[in-house]
Amino acid sequence: MITVVGLGFTDTSVTKRGLATIMGSDMVIMRTLRTPPAKALDGIYHGSFDYLYDKAENFDDLNVMIADELIRLNESYPSLVYCVDGDGYKDSSVVELKKRTQVYIIPGPFDLAITPSTSCTYLSAYEVEGKYPDPCMPICIYNIDDNNIAGDVKLFLLRFYSPDTKAVLATATRSTEITLEELDRQKKYTFDTAVYVEGGNNSSFADLLRIMTRLTAPNGCPWDKAQSHESIRINLLEEAYETVEAITDGNLDGMIEELGDVLLQVVFHCDIALRSGEFTLEDVIKGLNDKLIGRHTHIFGGDKAEGADGALNVWERNKMKEKHQDTFAAAVNDIPKCFPALLRAQKAVKRVSKGGWGQSLDNIYSKLDEEFKLLDKAYKSGDPKQIADKLGDVLLCLAWIGQTMGANCEQALLDTVGKVQKRYTAFENAVLADGKEVNNLSDEEWQFYYNGAKKCL
Repeated sequence: MITVVGLGFTDTSVTKRGLATIMGSDMVIMRTLRTPPAKALDGIYHGSFDYLYDKAENFDDLNVMIADELIRLNESYPSLVYCVDGDGYKDSSVVELKKRTQVYIIPGPFDLAITPSTSCTYLSAYEVEGKYPDPCMPICIYNIDDNNIAGDVKLFLLRFYSPDTKAVLATATRSTEITLEELDRQKKYTFDTAVYVEGGNNSSFADLLRIMTRLTAPNGCPWDKAQSHESIRINLLEEAYETVEAITDGNLDGMIEELGDVLLQVVFHCDIALRSGEFTLEDVIKGLNDKLIGRHTHIFGGDKAEGADGALNVWERNKMKEKHQDTFAAAVNDIPKCFPALLRAQKAVKRVSKGGWGQSLDNIYSKLDEEFKLLDKAYKSGDPKQIADKLGDVLLCLAWIGQTMGANCEQALLDTVGKVQKRYTAFENAVLADGKEVNNLSDEEWQFYYNGAKKCL
């Protein structure tokens, strides 16, 4: 077992119990000697991990390296004591260490000049990246030791709060009220500088859930609480298509709105399921988390992947394993039937190509030429069934070409249809402006107006 002693944030914060434990150990290791608490142990400690700060690529790596070294040292020094700033519980290296071995913590004071809450989220300023705190709850970010770090913390907090949100900027000896906008404009920062925000933002995921619950409560909105999975299922498709359109148009405001609508559909279905006892939002999130971890074994497991293609291969292999698809045919037949025809065709082509049906472009071009001739023959026969059958073969060949070239057939066709709509609108407007009818043009006139519309786009 490794004993952790919290030293607080000043050179007089260490408790008598903590100091007695340190004095009774034959190996005392400091996380760092660069902060005031280390002064209280001058001449007592045996080493620090300051040398690892320059070796680690980021703080996650640093915490792993510290934990590895502590476990190694503990084999030779059973009474090893590891000293960290603060109360000992919130230090990220201690959190990592507790994942690996038994840890006994002798707490020190979290003695910053703020009144912390038991429900507060505590984060080091160096480890905010990738974190998603609940803005409804208090948050304290410490270790803001220079202006650049203060700027990073400010940008992080502004994702969840407005610039004029009131906050407390504190050290172990003083505190002052500021707005978040002012966080990186202070004259001085020290290792114990922290910012504390009380919380209460009304733009969190938790707020969305509360609003949804209120709408579908017994005394809520009559329409919302009457819906079922079936009655709103088409809404998810509509919102997804509108999101794709906003992305295609480069409409960022539209993306914000439409992604919100997609999220609403997810929350709505989870609320319906919860009320009917089918499943919960937590079930959905757990399934997603498990899927992300299980399919990214090149990140969370022992697999290796070179580049995007290698990562995709790992993902698809893990996906087949997860879905118990022990044959390629199982994967081919697992394509959702509700997909648009062209998207479904390309998915099928992609999967059969991985299962031994891969072809060169030259072979596909030759096949396409053959299918065009058969389509023409079917058309001349006048048999609708044969025409549909051969037209399907031609379209499949085109999907095969798109997949082989690495193009998205569905999006390519959508883009082209949009281009046709715009060109035709310009064509008709030009014809009408000249007082003519679109169906009464000579071949020369038609070509003239078509060329003009083509130049517009």
